[in-house]
Amino acid sequence: MPGIIAGRTIQGLGAGCNMAMSFVLVVDLAPIKIRPRFQSALVVNFGLANVVGTLIGGVFVDRLSWRWDFWFNVIVGGVAFTLDLILLKETVDLKGVSMKDKLKRIDIMGTLLVIGFVCCLLLALSWGKMYGWGSGHSIGPFVAAGVAFIVLAIVETRVAKEPVVPPDLLLNPSVAIFYMYVFCFGLGFVSTLYYGPIMFQAVFGAGSIESGVRLVPYMSCLIVSSVSSGMMLNKFPYVKFYIVIGAICNIVGFGLFYTVNEYSNWAQQACYIMLCGFSFGLSQQNCLFGVQTCAPKKYIAVATSLNQFFMMLSCAVGVAICDTLFREFLKEEFSSLDPSISSVAAKYGADSNYLYIRDMPPEYQQPVIHLYMAALHKVFTLPLVVAGIAVICALCAKNVKYGANKPPQSLPAQQEKSTTTLDPQKDIEIEQDDTNRTLDNEEIEEKKQASIV
Repeated sequence: MPGIIAGRTIQGLGAGCNMAMSFVLVVDLAPIKIRPRFQSALVVNFGLANVVGTLIGGVFVDRLSWRWDFWFNVIVGGVAFTLDLILLKETVDLKGVSMKDKLKRIDIMGTLLVIGFVCCLLLALSWGKMYGWGSGHSIGPFVAAGVAFIVLAIVETRVAKEPVVPPDLLLNPSVAIFYMYVFCFGLGFVSTLYYGPIMFQAVFGAGSIESGVRLVPYMSCLIVSSVSSGMMLNKFPYVKFYIVIGAICNIVGFGLFYTVNEYSNWAQQACYIMLCGFSFGLSQQNCLFGVQTCAPKKYIAVATSLNQFFMMLSCAVGVAICDTLFREFLKEEFSSLDPSISSVAAKYGADSNYLYIRDMPPEYQQPVIHLYMAALHKVFTLPLVVAGIAVICALCAKNVKYGANKPPQSLPAQQEKSTTTLDPQKDIEIEQDDTNRTLDNEEIEEKKQASIV
């Protein structure tokens, strides 16, 4: 287990960097007019990867070994590394700048404090269900997370020259509302992505592969709504319209999904979860467009990365909270079960692992299935609540017009590679406006579109 944890930590560092930088590169390389198409493509890839990865993982677990899930990632990661090395070209010339000068620009203290805050928060949520919420294992990390957060705020506002979390962004009400919206959507997304398959397996008896197949409608609607909203954005560029519709669809979808029980048919399950997927695809990238429009130009890259950070943080927090709720509610439900049934469930291990429910004698299975469904119902209260908060955030968001902050007469990154050289004797300040370089000259842009598209 320590080896798995260490490996996943390293993998998470790389994956988090790649996800954030993918969106930042789109900002740098694509003109504003066609940028929605490329960001839609990233969301589509994300959706397809979730579906295909789930299916492949299920096949490996059922037919080969769980270790193949990790070997497969080594192969795919190697291909991605090779493509990045060959195809990506640096747009800023850093020759003549010493490593010391480069390191000075990194907010090392802020980065470590962010990592410490997130780790302590997740440890507190994980250890609370293991050792009890009143134990030192839970209270200690919560206190440490609070201290790390306070120190981080002081460092970012008073110490760091180039803060990793710029206060100007988080104190900007328009940007902060979009971040809150993203965080709420991440909590709902992860509860569906992780606990949807658990429901399919525990309640409806689906296998690993089938539970992945049942997520296909969810991801299909996510892809369709993402692509269609990206195409519509050029015609109607007001992002609030899309995220309000997405938020309303989200709360309706989770409200309907909350009514699913062990007697619901496949059509009900698919239709309800499709609505949730539609809302997520409609909201995710348009929220990012809102952040990029409201943020100061020099913070476009940082604002884009922070949008992904809050999304990933909400997913991590959501998994920890949902797991805690599921375990606590399941324990509570089993405490009220008839002792003769609970003893049989304990004998087969079904009281702690839903995969063993079908190993029990048939006459004992239905009461246990009902308990799992009751526990999952309570877990699905979380995405329903945060969906309501997301609606409030969407209504309070600024009705910005996408692309309204584009600078005049700027050149696209595809057309001209920057040959900027930095003086190591001076404070090295690479203008982050370079990441927002866009084409304002319509004639040149139309010619470029033909070659890009």
